[in-house]
Amino acid sequence: MFPPRTTLLLLTLLLGGCASPAHQQLGQTLSGLEGELERLEEELAAMNGLHYQQAIDAPAALRRYLSAPAPTAEGLVPEQIQLLDGPLLRYRYRLPTGMARLPLDNPCLRYEFELRHLGRLGQLDLVWQADDHQGRHRLYQADCRFSAMGPGLQ
Repeated sequence: MFPPRTTLLLLTLLLGGCASPAHQQLGQTLSGLEGELERLEEELAAMNGLHYQQAIDAPAALRRYLSAPAPTAEGLVPEQIQLLDGPLLRYRYRLPTGMARLPLDNPCLRYEFELRHLGRLGQLDLVWQADDHQGRHRLYQADCRFSAMGPGLQ
């Protein structure tokens, strides 16, 4: 007898081959629409035109980015990430020994990708814990004067 995973894979391949041409065409159309939606989301983010409140409505690019975030210039990666309704994105950092606070020089540019993709109502909550210090800083997307022509500030 085949292991369950192999059986499911075999069944999926068989059913996929049995799909009618109309079903296959529908699948291709849906894939094309998903790609177009992602392209439009990126254009709106670049123009600072995203507007949503529910975390479930966050752009696909932001959700993908949050699954494997890039480290900061200092090599810090959040130990916990939460995307909440509002939208509110919370990064929780554990700082290495010797670092008392999270670097916050020019935060709008440091976190531009996240802030643009959170939309006009977006908030980014930065929380950090050091050996004997802790802190918090909240950024509002509306406080960052992003250029509508693409990356950077006005």
